[in-house]
Amino acid sequence: MKNPNASLQAGPTILLVESNITEQENFAHIALQEGWQLVICNSGMDAIHWFNKNNKADILVIEENSAPLNGYQTADYIKTELGLMLPVLITVGIVPTPQELRVIAYAEGVIKKPFIKSTTILQINEILEKLPDRSPAQNDCYSLNYLRDIFEGHEESVFESLELFSTSVNTELEQLNIGLQDRDYNRIREIAHSIKSSFEMLENETGRSICHLLNSEAEETEMPGLILDLQLEFASITKQLTRDFPELKIGI
Repeated sequence: MKNPNASLQAGPTILLVESNITEQENFAHIALQEGWQLVICNSGMDAIHWFNKNNKADILVIEENSAPLNGYQTADYIKTELGLMLPVLITVGIVPTPQELRVIAYAEGVIKKPFIKSTTILQINEILEKLPDRSPAQNDCYSLNYLRDIFEGHEESVFESLELFSTSVNTELEQLNIGLQDRDYNRIREIAHSIKSSFEMLENETGRSICHLLNSEAEETEMPGLILDLQLEFASITKQLTRDFPELKIGI
């Protein structure tokens, strides 16, 4: 696979699976003019491998008769097996009738070849306008970079980790309050040590630092304030996660 527009920093990322070199170059020229980030894959399998190693793309444009997996099979695999909410456009020589359920089931639409600049731009932009914001705005509460790296971009595993973070840390925070009421400061340090990694995996420096203080440096008189600060930071994280991913079981 190759990225002919690697130097560009703005614009959506589009994966193109196209065996015809002329059509590759034609689409790449359109992408360059429009500021799209274009990645060209050799096959549907190549595209699947790319998605396993990368955490984001906006559209897959794939030829109907790609091999060994055709365009519809590739789209089906990406959506059902990888769990990616990725719009797919199938490139065809003859536009299928609306009654062809395979297009409706596996793809958001088709693009006729040879690529015509005006219609290609129109169809890509129509898809982009319909997309929900799958990439939350930058915030100071958390980052998914570490999780997406260790899970190689598998979003379902990332989401499962977010749900686990919400439930497990909430439980441990309750135990911190019990430890505070019982004046069991050793238990507080143990809990803080155990949940520090949970904040680290979301790259939340505030939570990580508070856990470090509770575990190793804080005086007993400082612990009530630090625990309150940790609870507030956790509440901020879960509130932001709920906004960004309302479909997940976070804060429930």
